[in-house]
Amino acid sequence: MTLKTAWFSRFANFDRRPERRTPMRIAGHYLVAIGMAGIACLIRYIANPYLPPGFPFVTFFPAVILTGFILGIGPGAVTAALCGLVAWLFFIPPVGSFGMSPSALLAMTFYAGIVSIDLWLIHLLAKAFRAERKERTEKERLAEQQDVLARELDHRLKNIFATMGAVIGLSQRYAQTPKELAAMLRERLDAMGRSNLLLRGVGGLEQATLGAVVQQSLAPFAEPGSGRIALDGPAVPLVSQAVLSLSLILHELATNAAKYGALSNQSGHLTVSWSLTTIDGREQVSIDWIERGGPPPAPAEKQGFGTTLQQRVIAGMGGSQHTRLPPEGAEVRLSLPLSAITPRSDEA
Repeated sequence: MTLKTAWFSRFANFDRRPERRTPMRIAGHYLVAIGMAGIACLIRYIANPYLPPGFPFVTFFPAVILTGFILGIGPGAVTAALCGLVAWLFFIPPVGSFGMSPSALLAMTFYAGIVSIDLWLIHLLAKAFRAERKERTEKERLAEQQDVLARELDHRLKNIFATMGAVIGLSQRYAQTPKELAAMLRERLDAMGRSNLLLRGVGGLEQATLGAVVQQSLAPFAEPGSGRIALDGPAVPLVSQAVLSLSLILHELATNAAKYGALSNQSGHLTVSWSLTTIDGREQVSIDWIERGGPPPAPAEKQGFGTTLQQRVIAGMGGSQHTRLPPEGAEVRLSLPLSAITPRSDEA
């Protein structure tokens, strides 16, 4: 902001917001306008002996301009009216009466025309200033929004690359052949790709919530109209990293269910529910994954890639996983700190 604009904004009425124009403040403006008219009349009266004839409004024009510029068009019009009446009564012949001689009528018409033009120009100046201020505010808002989006994009890219690095490292450790490595990477990158579509709001989902992530992660395994997958839980908004992490975890659970569990036959069904709980004063999200109707689960002989990936991702979010394998079907509970997966209050 230039020095001229700062001075203009400080002393002109144009930068006053509507919420600041209280009845008390407006009344004060009009009282000041009356006072400005009184001061102008007093100066004109004192200077009258020293002025040649024909200058009845010499001190009134500046008073009208200053009042209109500082306090607004309304107070400026009040000052103009009061000064005009005083000039007509005391400084335009015949003095002491509101005479309507041709010379008095010409003088008052001249005065009314000049002050009207002055106030109109001030109005145009105010309008231009408000437009400039609005444009400047909009530019600042857009610049701030662009900066936020740039920082968010940078943050998401860092998260994506970090997650991809972890997936590649684990895949190399567990893959036996290049073909197996390619398959592992393809499956996990597909899951990450679906989570990024979710972050962009693709597929009619307006925001990244826990329910949307669960639905998106299970979509490749769901059979339309079968009713084999049931979801239930409140709306829980998620930050971008939580979307990526939970998408990978749920993809691993769904892949296991499709290979060995409830989704591997035509009679099994899966229930995924989540709830908000408080444990030791800390808010948590509990996600329950319950399979029924599939082959009886059996403990793995050794920990595989998917299990290792799940454990690392969950540990990275400060959560925990508890798995049970009763004969009727696998049961998994994920417990995650709410603060680690939801936006802060200033980001919501």
